[in-house]
Amino acid sequence: MADNKKAKDTAKKAGKKSNNKKSGKTNPFKSIAAFFKSVRSEGKKVVWPKPLEVLRNSAVVLVVILIVGLIIFGFDRGLSEGFKALKNYAAERKASVSEETTAPTSDDALADLVDSTQDTAEGEGAENADEDTAAEDAAAETDAAD
Repeated sequence: MADNKKAKDTAKKAGKKSNNKKSGKTNPFKSIAAFFKSVRSEGKKVVWPKPLEVLRNSAVVLVVILIVGLIIFGFDRGLSEGFKALKNYAAERKASVSEETTAPTSDDALADLVDSTQDTAEGEGAENADEDTAAEDAAAETDAAD
């Protein structure tokens, strides 16, 4: 009798397999039902935290977010101020370098003019004093124009 049961079970299994092979598809509704059944069984295994534990964990998360936010803010602020200072330094440096490399400034031209007029005034005397004042006036006008 045991042999007959085994033979019948084997025949039933073979019959089920052959039916599945004939249709080629499984019932999608059965697959969906099996999925939700497994989700439900897994959900029962979950250990849910107590409300006090959730509150503590939430507080820890908020404190960590606040600390990390302040650290990021500090780095951002420091870098932005550093770049502003670097930019101002570069602008000042560029201005001082351009002053050194350009043509003589009005102060240099005035000094040259005064030197040249003094040399001529010493040789010619007081009659060129009017020319000295005129040269100084011209130099003052060029300074005002600059």
